Amino acid sequence: MPSLDRWRTVRSALSFGLCFGVVTAVAGVPYGVFAAIGCYVDAYGTRDPYPRRGPVLALLCAGFVLAFTAGSLAAGDVWAMTAVLTVVSVAATLVVRTLRLSGPGSYFVILVTALAAFLPPVGPAETAARAGCVAIGVTVSWLSAMSGRLVRPYEPEERTVSAAFRSVGAFADATRRAAEAHPPKDLTAVRRSAYTAVHGAWTALDDTRRRRAAPAPRRLALHALMVRLDVMLDAVQSAAERRGEQVPASWGSWLRDAAAAVGTGRTPGSWPVAVGARSAVPPLVAGDRAPASPASPEGARVLWPVPLPPRKSLGAELRLSLSSASPAPTIALRVGLSVAVGTVLGWALPLLHPAWVAVGAAAALQGGPGQQPSQRVGSRFAGTVAGVAITVLVAQVYRPGVWATVVLATVVHAVSRALPPTSLLARTLLNTPVALLLVNAAFVGGPGLEPLAAYRLLDLTLGLCLGVCAALLVRGVPVRRVCAAVSGAVAATGPAVAERLRTGSAGAGSEGAAWQRAADLWTMHASVPVEEIRSTGTADRLWPAVLAVRRLLTWNVLGGPTTPAPDDAARAEAFLHVLADAARAGLPGSPGLRAALPHPLRTPEPAHDPEVRRRLAALRAALERPVPPSPGTAAPDGAD
Repeated sequence: MPSLDRWRTVRSALSFGLCFGVVTAVAGVPYGVFAAIGCYVDAYGTRDPYPRRGPVLALLCAGFVLAFTAGSLAAGDVWAMTAVLTVVSVAATLVVRTLRLSGPGSYFVILVTALAAFLPPVGPAETAARAGCVAIGVTVSWLSAMSGRLVRPYEPEERTVSAAFRSVGAFADATRRAAEAHPPKDLTAVRRSAYTAVHGAWTALDDTRRRRAAPAPRRLALHALMVRLDVMLDAVQSAAERRGEQVPASWGSWLRDAAAAVGTGRTPGSWPVAVGARSAVPPLVAGDRAPASPASPEGARVLWPVPLPPRKSLGAELRLSLSSASPAPTIALRVGLSVAVGTVLGWALPLLHPAWVAVGAAAALQGGPGQQPSQRVGSRFAGTVAGVAITVLVAQVYRPGVWATVVLATVVHAVSRALPPTSLLARTLLNTPVALLLVNAAFVGGPGLEPLAAYRLLDLTLGLCLGVCAALLVRGVPVRRVCAAVSGAVAATGPAVAERLRTGSAGAGSEGAAWQRAADLWTMHASVPVEEIRSTGTADRLWPAVLAVRRLLTWNVLGGPTTPAPDDAARAEAFLHVLADAARAGLPGSPGLRAALPHPLRTPEPAHDPEVRRRLAALRAALERPVPPSPGTAAPDGAD
């Protein structure tokens, strides 16, 4: 049984029940249904920090109202409906991905547009009245989503930082046990989980930043904790790569205790030190600026905002989403195509509620994080069948009136929102009765729950099949975009490493730009497997390159001051430029990439820091031979 977010249950019940109930009492149940539809916005933003959640969710709320209005104005004309739904699908998919708002992608934006478009046409005054009810729902839901800021303003980022500590602790324990096992155990899964959690925590901290406002002391402390956690993660990974290095036994338990402390709003105490070794936290800044305790507010102000990238405008973020290194355009094209065909079929076929065809097409391609389209379709179909069966069985013995509908829909909706995002089948099972109750309430004197349930199953199944067909037609993320993301990350790493070697310290500008490109590569790595109908192993081939770039940038920031070496800097930058050019020729490990590398190619050997050469060689090996090293073996140096 998945764990429930009880606080979210309460918030969703209050906002949904208040909107549905009050508007029903004042204007009637059809208008109450429109207000309830506006409350679907509560599916978004629940994991995002409040400084970003507030404005970004407000934009989405406005988008909900505009999309509903556009769909209502297009009602009655199949080509206008198709055009509006296609444009809304593509635009909403791009914008939601650009905003990086947690939730089921553009699914609910498409849903409210389709519901409005397939209603009987009405005049501008009625459209405005209905859109006003939707606006009530989104406004109350926005207030509900932001209400937690009054109690624990830093809770979202504390939760992600806590999860990062917990995952690194699991990696430390697994690495220590693997070193003692014969043969050594595979650490790929736990390593990837740790790095993914740390990346998520850095992303959450990045989302707390404002352009002009200074960071709050608590966020400075969380930033300092993440810097120190990154040092420990780097040390654990180094121990996993090299023979004979042991992770101290105390690290795992300490990290778990620290995770519990951070999750409850506290700051961990003294950090562990390996026996016979230096502190796990080397000085990050030379001279008088080196803080004695990076977790202190003074030390955090020295380091902030490194290594986070520079702040960008919404337009700049949208341009990044449309770039050749982004998976977003392909995903938006796939969603728009399936919704367009679903709209035409829903209009042409004799269906009771044709909007569900377009909605089903979007449902096959959105939601269910970490799931491929075929897995989403399976979960949504099974959930729909179960939800329809439960609704029909209950309808045999009980016919809910208006207020019973309000209460039942509110309770079931609230429970569905409390489920974790990965519980797609359970969420669909609960969402199905809510949708049927709302539609049955809106159609006063309509066919009743049983016929609606039967058509819900038929229409949604047809839509899900269309979504799978679109996924087959537009097959995943094109290889050229994957290669562009790898090349961009490697190319941006070159100036950052060169400046570090040339000056002896990391440059905030070049380091921030490199971290941004590395974050784009993370996005690509996460998007590729979930957009494939059948797994191709591309994500597994990308992972060593993601890890190698991340390790180079970690050394850049956390490696401590070094002696300036301009010649070494030039050689390292030229080497990374060659690797970046080769990465455009094919996926890591492909014959095209290997053929694009010049032979012989010598890996630079900076005199003052042998660790740089090892990490440069690891990046080269990740591009030439993307096979994760066996546990307990050193990363390959690559051919010279």
